[in-house]
Amino acid sequence: MDEWNINEQDFPVFPAAEPVPDTPMEFPVEESPKIPAAPKPTPRRRRPTKQQVFKEKHLPLIILAVAGLLCLSFIFGSVSMNQERAAAEAKEARITELLQQEADDLKARAAAMAAEYDYENAMKLLANYSGGLANHEELLSLYNGYKQALAELVVWDDFSKIPNLSFRTLVADLGKATADPNRGSRYGKRYITTDEFTRILEQLYANGYVLVSPYDIAVPATGDDGSVGVRRSSIRLPEGKKPIILTQEGVNYYSHMEASGGFADELAIGSNGELTCIKGGEEGAFDLVPLLNAFLAEHPDFSYEGARATIAVCGYEGLFGMELSRADEIKAVADKLRAQGYDIACYTYADMEYADYGVAGLKEDMEKWFSQIQPILGDVDILVYPTGGDVQGQEPYSGSKYEALHGYGFRYFIGTADGTLWGMTTADYARQHRTIVTAQNLQSNPEWFAGLFDAATVLSADRG
Repeated sequence: MDEWNINEQDFPVFPAAEPVPDTPMEFPVEESPKIPAAPKPTPRRRRPTKQQVFKEKHLPLIILAVAGLLCLSFIFGSVSMNQERAAAEAKEARITELLQQEADDLKARAAAMAAEYDYENAMKLLANYSGGLANHEELLSLYNGYKQALAELVVWDDFSKIPNLSFRTLVADLGKATADPNRGSRYGKRYITTDEFTRILEQLYANGYVLVSPYDIAVPATGDDGSVGVRRSSIRLPEGKKPIILTQEGVNYYSHMEASGGFADELAIGSNGELTCIKGGEEGAFDLVPLLNAFLAEHPDFSYEGARATIAVCGYEGLFGMELSRADEIKAVADKLRAQGYDIACYTYADMEYADYGVAGLKEDMEKWFSQIQPILGDVDILVYPTGGDVQGQEPYSGSKYEALHGYGFRYFIGTADGTLWGMTTADYARQHRTIVTAQNLQSNPEWFAGLFDAATVLSADRG
C-alpha cells in the first residue's frame, strides 16, 4: 500500500444516493438473431392411382359435362315436346279439315244423286265416309232421309205404260226454214221450233214427268247359253212422278237443211268443252241437245238417274252434220253424249223403212252401217225405225228380218204409233212405240198429247 499514497481529500465527496426502489430495473434485451429452422425433410410423394387421377381430374369434368347435357336435354326436350305437341295439333286440325272437306263433297254428290231419285247410290256414297257415318250427325241425317225417301218410291215396270215422244231436228229459224223454195212447206209441217220444244219441256216438268232411258226398263243380259238379250228391270219414282222417254231421230243435219239456213249445221263440242250446235259459224242452243242440257241444269229432278234422250242417226250423209272423214270429232261428240246420259241409236244407214224392203235389202243397208258407222260410234243396240218402218206388227218378233237384226246385235226396237202407248219385253228384246211430235200433229191431233202438255199453248203464234 505504501507505494500508493492516497489521501481521502483528493477525492470529491458525493451526496448520498437515494434509496433504490424495490422495482427491479428493466434492461433492454437484445433479440438474439433468429437462426432459421432446419428445413423439414420433404416427404416422398407417392404416385397417384388411376382411381385418384380419375376422381381429381376427370370426374369433376364429367359431372360438369353431364350436368350440362342434362340441362341441354331438358331445354331441347322441352322444345321438342312443344314441337311434337304443335305438330300433333296441326295434324289433328288437318285431319279434321280433310274430313270436313270429304263430308262436304259427299253431301254435294249425294244431293245430286238424290235430285235424280238415285237414293240407293246416294246412301252408299254417304256410308263410305272415312270418319264413320255414325260420327257425323249431318251425314247420318241425310242418309236416314234418303232411306225414308227410297222406301216411299213407286215402282214402274211396264214398258207399255211409258210414253215416248220423238222429235226431228228442231227449227232454229222458222222464217228461213219455211221460206225454202223446195222444202219450206215440209219444214213448216213436220218439224217444230226450238221455242216450241222448250215449252214442251216446261209443261212436261210441271206435269210431273221425269226422263228415263230404255235401259232403265230393260237391262242388257246374257243367258245361260251365252245368248245376249234383256232382263226386265223397274223404275222407282216418288208418288206423283211419271216416266217418259224422249227420242230425237235423224240427228244428221242434212245438206238440204244447211242450205235453207233454218237449222243447225252440226252438233259439236263448243269452245267451253260442252255440247253445242254450230249454225253459220256461231255456237248456240240451236237444237235439242244443248236446249235439254240447259233445262236439266236448272231442273235436275227432270232426269231419272242421269237419263237424257235417245239420239238416233243414219250414216249416208255423215254423222252429226260432219263428214265421216272427221271421225275423231264425231267420236268425241258421241263419247260426250254417252257420258252425259244420252243413248245413241241406229236410224238405219240410209233412212230406210225396212217394212218396204226384203231381208236382202235390210242386210245390204246394215252392212254399210257396220262397215262405215260402227267403227266410229262403237256398238249400238237400239234401232229406231224411220217413220213406219217396223218389220212387224205388235205380235212377238219372228222371221228372217228380225233374226237378221238380232244377229247384228240389236236388242231395243222403237217403232211408231199414232198417240197410243204400247210396249213389250221378252228375254231377247224390248220393243216400244213412239209418238212423233210435229207441228201438223200438234194442230191436227192435240189429243195425242193430252196429259203430257197442252198442244195449243205450245205452238208458236207466228205460225198463223
